Amino acid sequence: MPIIEKTVEVTDRTLELVSIEVDRHSLQKCRWRRAAEDGVEFAFSLDEPLRNGDVVLETDTKRYQVSQFPEPVFSIPLPSNPDDSAQLGWSLGNLHQPVEIREDCLLVAADPGIQRVLDDLSLTYEEQFEIFAPPPHSAAHSHDHLGFEYEHSHGFFSHSHAPLR
Repeated sequence: MPIIEKTVEVTDRTLELVSIEVDRHSLQKCRWRRAAEDGVEFAFSLDEPLRNGDVVLETDTKRYQVSQFPEPVFSIPLPSNPDDSAQLGWSLGNLHQPVEIREDCLLVAADPGIQRVLDDLSLTYEEQFEIFAPPPHSAAHSHDHLGFEYEHSHGFFSHSHAPLR
């Protein structure tokens, strides 16, 4: 069983392309196992998660590529009005759900809670079946405070950012 630790550079595009199909949740992990469509088993031990389309192995005859499953998502056109855009961002951010930002829309998982918020805001959206590739959860979350020193507590029911004296 090949152990994959990183992607490989494609050297021969004429090789037979073999897919390793995977769901989004597994793809975001650094350690997982999966069989390719030709039955070859793979173990993944990565420093960083892979992305849809990454090539992980080339042999003399085959090129193995990660292929993410499409899933139900809501595609939300970006509002042209800045106030509506701010309201959309605040409302979705408050749900703490992954969001993929595209040039003309936002993609979110087709979830009843998200659907309720979109309906409550009377926003236009369309349910689609697509590859959903939001950035990893930690990529957008930060507790930086612009260089200021703060006490920082995540107590049982609290979230405090009190300035140091």
